[in-house]
Amino acid sequence: MAGDRIDVDLDDLREMNERLGLFVTEFEGIGDATDRVQDAVGRPTGDGRLRDRVGDFESGWDGNREVILESLHNVHEHITGIIDGLNEIDVEMAKDG
Repeated sequence: MAGDRIDVDLDDLREMNERLGLFVTEFEGIGDATDRVQDAVGRPTGDGRLRDRVGDFESGWDGNREVILESLHNVHEHITGIIDGLNEIDVEMAKDG
């Protein structure tokens, strides 16, 4: 029966989850960088329109970033749960030998 087996490369899954965790950490820090962009734009030739546009973009991005970040956290947690569950099954199967 095809449904009786599972073939997962745990090393690959662990590596992917580790990289995803690093990506999540990096993504969390993006908010600080976007705040600095508006400050860097300043008011060229005394005109604040570009700065205002950058601020509008940042506001929209921050809201979307939070949604993306929450989804990334959820995926990371689910993959961690899968890894933990497969490790437990592996230990139990080794005991039953």
